[in-house]
Amino acid sequence: MTVSLSRLTATAGLKYLLKTTMQDDLIKPLGDSTSYYVKAGTPQGQWLGRGLNGIDRKLLQPVTKPDAKAVFSLGQHPDTQTVLGRPHGQTTVAHRNGEEQQRHAVAGFDLTFSVPKSVSVLWALADKDIQQQVLAAHHRAVESVLAWLEDQVLHTRTGRNGVAHVGTKGAVAAAFDHWESRAGDPQLHTHLVVANRVQRRSDGAWTTVDSRTLYKAVVAASEHYNGLLLDELQRLLGTEADFRPNIDVGRNSGLELTGITEELIREFSNRSRLINAETDRLVQLSTSEHRRKPSATTVTKLRQIATLSTRQPKDESPRPLMELRAGWQQRAIATGQNPRTVIENTIQRSRQRPVRSSDISLKWNDAVATMVRDGVAQRRATWNRWNLLAEAERICAGIRCQTPEDRRRLIDSVTVAAASQSVSLNDTRYRLPVNAADDLEYAGHTVFDFPGARLYTDASTLANEQFVLDARHDTGGPTVHAAVAIDQLVSYRHRAGYGLAPDQLAAAESVLASGDRLDAIVGPAGAGKTTTMAAIKAVWEYAHGEGSVVGLAPAAASAEVLAKELGITAENVAKWLYESVGQGASNRADRFHTLESIPRTSHTAAAAQLAALSLQQSLWQFRKDQLVIIDEASMISTIQLAGLVHQVRDAGAKLLLVGDPAQLDAIDAGGMLGWMHRDGKAVELTTIHRFSHSWEGPASLQLREGIIDVVDLYTTQERIQHGDYTDMVENAYRRWSADLRSGKSSILIAPDNETVTTLNERAHAELVESGFVDAEYTVILADALTAGRGDTIIARKNNRRLIDSNGEYLRNGTLLRISKRPHRDGTITARRVDTGATISLSHVYLGTSAELGYATTAHRSQGITVDTSHIVLTQGCLTRELFYVGMTRGRNSNTAYVCESNPALDEPQAGGPTASWRQILGEVLAAEGAERTAHEVRAAEIAKGDTLQRLAAEYDYLAQLAAAENLTSAISKVMPDVVTHLQESPSWGAGVATWRRAIASNPSAAQRVLEGALRHPGDAQDHMAVVQARLRQAVSNGPLEASPDVLDERLFTEHADLADMISQVRTRTINRRDRVTREALSVGAPWVNELETILGHTVRTDRWATAVREVAIFRDCWEITTSTDPLGPVPASYEWEQSEQRASLQRLIQSLMEDPSNSLEQGVAALPAPIVRQPLIHVGPTL
Repeated sequence: MTVSLSRLTATAGLKYLLKTTMQDDLIKPLGDSTSYYVKAGTPQGQWLGRGLNGIDRKLLQPVTKPDAKAVFSLGQHPDTQTVLGRPHGQTTVAHRNGEEQQRHAVAGFDLTFSVPKSVSVLWALADKDIQQQVLAAHHRAVESVLAWLEDQVLHTRTGRNGVAHVGTKGAVAAAFDHWESRAGDPQLHTHLVVANRVQRRSDGAWTTVDSRTLYKAVVAASEHYNGLLLDELQRLLGTEADFRPNIDVGRNSGLELTGITEELIREFSNRSRLINAETDRLVQLSTSEHRRKPSATTVTKLRQIATLSTRQPKDESPRPLMELRAGWQQRAIATGQNPRTVIENTIQRSRQRPVRSSDISLKWNDAVATMVRDGVAQRRATWNRWNLLAEAERICAGIRCQTPEDRRRLIDSVTVAAASQSVSLNDTRYRLPVNAADDLEYAGHTVFDFPGARLYTDASTLANEQFVLDARHDTGGPTVHAAVAIDQLVSYRHRAGYGLAPDQLAAAESVLASGDRLDAIVGPAGAGKTTTMAAIKAVWEYAHGEGSVVGLAPAAASAEVLAKELGITAENVAKWLYESVGQGASNRADRFHTLESIPRTSHTAAAAQLAALSLQQSLWQFRKDQLVIIDEASMISTIQLAGLVHQVRDAGAKLLLVGDPAQLDAIDAGGMLGWMHRDGKAVELTTIHRFSHSWEGPASLQLREGIIDVVDLYTTQERIQHGDYTDMVENAYRRWSADLRSGKSSILIAPDNETVTTLNERAHAELVESGFVDAEYTVILADALTAGRGDTIIARKNNRRLIDSNGEYLRNGTLLRISKRPHRDGTITARRVDTGATISLSHVYLGTSAELGYATTAHRSQGITVDTSHIVLTQGCLTRELFYVGMTRGRNSNTAYVCESNPALDEPQAGGPTASWRQILGEVLAAEGAERTAHEVRAAEIAKGDTLQRLAAEYDYLAQLAAAENLTSAISKVMPDVVTHLQESPSWGAGVATWRRAIASNPSAAQRVLEGALRHPGDAQDHMAVVQARLRQAVSNGPLEASPDVLDERLFTEHADLADMISQVRTRTINRRDRVTREALSVGAPWVNELETILGHTVRTDRWATAVREVAIFRDCWEITTSTDPLGPVPASYEWEQSEQRASLQRLIQSLMEDPSNSLEQGVAALPAPIVRQPLIHVGPTL
């Protein structure tokens, strides 16, 4: 991704970015805009964004250190020091356990725009003129993306719970250019720092950015930037681009400039190049000192020293660009390429005419929109506008556009069409009034209907999900007689000698005897899912014969494990579908039809081939009464699962899903196993058998649920270490290595590929030093590391043409140990770690599809069980599911090594204080990555669409607008000259809220208090604060009144758009109240039954119905959904309004219990209005 996003805190802000700029530029503006070419440091930052008028700065004006400190660190106007909205807060107290935690205010967001590597290479090798044009293209693309963000993404939220999405005047941003990566490679990139302060269009009040939307849109912004940059480069330099496979194993292809070779890209992309250079230097020093070339073992030690010495923070005083360019050119020459020739081969080669948006036909637009929808639907069960925009940019990446406006119109047109072809999961709720004001309209919709929150799916996704779920209710599947199943399960013994635990026996019995076409078993890590499957297999074959159980798994390696564990034939799902109904089956069908047309003279030969083809096809078909077990079923996509259900149903077989939705999910659209589990349509294993320590099973279940408090238990048991990145990586390695030396099986899990490489290199070096690995004769692997005899490597790609001595093909994830010295042609002979079978691998496979195999990622560790597990954790790298997998692999121990700093990052952390280890773990446990099905998402959206709590928040927002209008009018009649001054006060929002309550209680008294406060404010600095305080006192001294009801409050407004919106909200409120009442009376929810039990059966029907209505409205207002107590749990002490309403309902219930014949109105009189809101939020500059 070429655009990344990170937070900046108020305490540190831009320290790093300001340190790297030319220091004298912080004092005076540059006399020459290209002075950075010869001066040390990077150029001075420049102000960008449409919101600069708010801080009295101009576009492209230099950013000085005092200005940056004022805006980003202090949240102040750089000239007047006026606080922009609410002051930056720092410390809050977390309610959990009363524990105080330091939290630093978000001052801004660092959007880092990095050009593709080939563009960096072009820029690095070019002369000054072309460098300027590349930089100009980059700057224009950055500025265009910022404009796009301001139009479609950057907004603020206001009202209770941020119910209203409101437009802003634009961003306040500062752009800082940087030239190189930490490794010294050319990496042209710009840090665009967007202040977390924006002005509302409606009233100019300063508020904060809706960061959730910004994070959701960052991928779309990245793809948009890529397209804009290539457009600009073609326009300025005539470049072309072509798709290249990524040099990293398993990464997607991307566009790079035609003319920039892969060799050059590797030269300037691989950190190993820097390590190699430092290793060569150390070797030369050693040779000079000892007068002989060091041995291979010594060279490996020197490489370790080089690895550590080059892993240093990025230089905060960069060299002049001219000096950097000279060094980069020398590196290019060293690879045998002439920089001038490279430039000539890259620029002025395009003959493609850039398109305008007007060139696009409706037919083309719809066709591309279909591709966009299908592309997103393949990877996701549900999606939003940002997903469609990103996919549209990817599909249109090869199209060059005339202007940024043309690209935006083209992409928007395709995206709108793709959205229209999708199935909406949450409809627009309100009609936008005519000529709606800025406080009621945003992005063409009402402020309550933000387009970016719309969710979509595909009709085929819904159909596939429903088809799979329907199979769960299909009772026509094969079965085992219940008595036979019980008898066999009770007597079953695993090959290790133990029988089934009670939950395993119950799950197996349920599956065997159910007769359902589709069954599912869900169990956490270590619950004995494999044991349960083995028992089911044994009983099923007892009843239906040998070979009546087949296995499927998401990957070839896991299918091989399943086959060995259960003693059955197993295959990976993708291969099965390819051969049974996919291209493999199609190819056989074509050959079959060709053979059928052969003349009778060749009948015998043709018949023999036809018979062979028919047999091949039959091997990829399920048979009647077969049981098909899919292991790790959460990783199977919905479309794959639907295809398998079709085959099982047609064959008269049965499908069993086994897995854990709390572990790894499908790469493509999935979530079916989790849905079945949450919907009560899966049997569950509950007892943990894996761990040798009794505390670890229950603790692992809390990790699975994301409960942060369990971290304390793991800490007490010394299962969590924390510290610097380098120390943690080293500690994890040493503990893992020590476990292996003591004869234990162990796994070393890294958070990312770079750390995997670091750990692999560390292991290789130690093995070389110990003499176990021969470093004299080595081969180069895909991770750019070397391997020799004795090294363990891992295959990263399936290859069915590479067959080992046991006749098994090479699977992704297979571990191999190099058993002989590599041959002269680079071929090696290796032995499988698991089976001992030998295999020969060519230098081509090794260089593209094999890596050192000591460390692994959490993705590749699922399904592995060992004695001990060691997992390194860095901030932002793992989800809860991945962490849970890593912390449950070991039987005897599972240890996490939490890195509180990570110098492996290309940029030092500009955002401020390093996160604590507990904060990092908290973020990981909160990061749930499991996908929900489209059906679940639709149900959730419907459930939250019109709750009374949401409607009350929307009504409050509108009522505040009306009250502000009314208060402004009242002030204007008394002292019109102070209106603007009062509206700009931080107390304006609180004053409006108090005024609203005051006029509802006693309009004439409120008017008298207002006039007195306006005419006699005293010597207070904040006039509005005086008005608010006196109004509040008047309300407090008067009779206690309930908050105005949505349907009864008298609101005055002269604006037709506001009156229209209030009317729409009230209509929805009436409908919602009626709906929750009907549902409560008809469905018979547990809380209704409990209320009936409390009241008995003597209450009159009409009084019973009214009581249920009041309670149902109360529950919907406060989102009480699970409690069986009619009034829900006792609210927290600060929820005073909920507490008051709950107490009133308790009095009503008590009165009906004591005397059912009492008039219901006597009880209702003590009730507040049915709709009661939380304390009114401020609407004004304080937000």
